[in-house]
Amino acid sequence: MSGGWVVVANRRLTGLESMGACVEVGDLFVYHRGLAAGLPTTVPFDIDVRTLTATPALGELPTQPAQRTVLQVAEDAVTAFTSVFNEDAIYVAEDPATDGFALFTDLLLAAAILPAWGLAARVRPGPVGTDPEATLVDGIRRLDHSVRQRRARTASGWLTSTATRAEDFLEQFRRPFRDDPLAAGQAQLAELETVIADIAAARPNAAYASLLSGGIDSGTVTYLAAARNLDVRPYSVGTPWGDEFSDAAELCEVAGLKLHPLLLDEDSIIRAVPAAVRWLGVTTPEVVEVALTATAFYQSGVVEPGRVLLTGYGSDLINAGLFTPFEHPDELIEQGIAAVARTRTSGELANRMALAYGVETFHPFWTLPVMRTALETTPACKVRDGREKFHLRTAMAAHVTPAIAWRRKIAVHHGGNLQDGVRRRLSADSGQNDPSRVYQACFADLLALAGQGHLDDWNADEVYARALATIR
Repeated sequence: MSGGWVVVANRRLTGLESMGACVEVGDLFVYHRGLAAGLPTTVPFDIDVRTLTATPALGELPTQPAQRTVLQVAEDAVTAFTSVFNEDAIYVAEDPATDGFALFTDLLLAAAILPAWGLAARVRPGPVGTDPEATLVDGIRRLDHSVRQRRARTASGWLTSTATRAEDFLEQFRRPFRDDPLAAGQAQLAELETVIADIAAARPNAAYASLLSGGIDSGTVTYLAAARNLDVRPYSVGTPWGDEFSDAAELCEVAGLKLHPLLLDEDSIIRAVPAAVRWLGVTTPEVVEVALTATAFYQSGVVEPGRVLLTGYGSDLINAGLFTPFEHPDELIEQGIAAVARTRTSGELANRMALAYGVETFHPFWTLPVMRTALETTPACKVRDGREKFHLRTAMAAHVTPAIAWRRKIAVHHGGNLQDGVRRRLSADSGQNDPSRVYQACFADLLALAGQGHLDDWNADEVYARALATIR
């Protein structure tokens, strides 16, 4: 595991010089590690934060809603542009005393940046709360979604200008209009097919893998990839607390695929805790536990180099997969919008973990065309007769058996009883019942290690043991 990152600063940061390469661009210092193909030799250039690729700038950054987060570096100026969904974070550190700043993509790097200004990197003493710019590190902010922030050198010093959208992009979906379940479901499948076709067209010789549970979301993605005759290898993850192998195998039989079950032991799941916290940059229990399956899967190393991973992540949020009881349709609409908005700070749809493990990963449901179609679908189509994702299931019923199309929803962190099993283990190990304390202690230990120059070269068992020791 070796995570890539980028830092753009207007001061030299000596703590980073042993961690990565540095290029001076005018009065700016661009530090980086794991940047595919390095930096262009001419400016301006764009750094795509999601893919960690740098290319010559094609022009001005977009002014319309876009699902792309970019750092554009020019002579003595840097502009940050954040996605409407803000999946991949840009963090900000500032030193008012010296007019210093740093824009960076890895929260743990705060431990190397702040000391350069004589400041300590400390874990925030209280909860982050609902502030969209708050982070776990005191004094470090995360740029909000849909922001365009430019920092430019002037005769009088560095000038910062920030522009935000007047209205949240999500507000336009408060009046959904797709009111026929079959038509709405088919429209979403058509968008998914286009997304998968575009992924395949850009990688004509690639092989694929999918992370397959027993549910309709990963099942839909896996089925559509197989229907395009892609070389798909579906993996299903089980634990000592349970699995969904038989349900996943049923989908594979219909799609003409061979299932590859992966049974992880309890220690492998717990060993994934520090890495999940590290890549998420948050310690919210539900978010961490959702990420544990994917983290342990990446750590297992079962995906062959070069295989592109497809998942069903994100569908629950846009298709009312985890709705709470409601009396009025507007309540379900609000649930969906709020669920998508929460991901802007949770890190759960970020790409940094996949990059660290060298697996190119896509979440087809979490793409602008698919999300737009889903959010345009009325509550009456999404939930009917108590069944969630009614529209998607109705459309998929034409392709798979009724048992697959209408199987009851199990959340990814509930599938195989993973969440309950993890919390029982954490309680037994720590002697208390608050999992967030374990996750917070892991993050604090990782931040301290980063300050010592150990950003990724640490032992998960040792991090976990030290975290337990601090809270017992």
